[in-house]
Amino acid sequence: MENLIEITSRAVADYGFRQAVLYGADDIARRSGFTEREMAILHGTVLELLADLPVPVQPADILAEQNRLEARIRAAA
Repeated sequence: MENLIEITSRAVADYGFRQAVLYGADDIARRSGFTEREMAILHGTVLELLADLPVPVQPADILAEQNRLEARIRAAA
């Protein structure tokens, strides 16, 4: 789960990486060795949350958004 949270946090801060996650989620999951549960959370929660973020996330808001998404991921687990 920590790897999924780390990838999600990076995607919040880095718009280019966010695009890679949004459009290459299966590839990222495969390369990261996600479990079936992590894959389900990625597709069912993370992609939706990332798609709803502003472009870009303002620097002052990055930490709050990272924390919010981490809490949602942990709740989904």
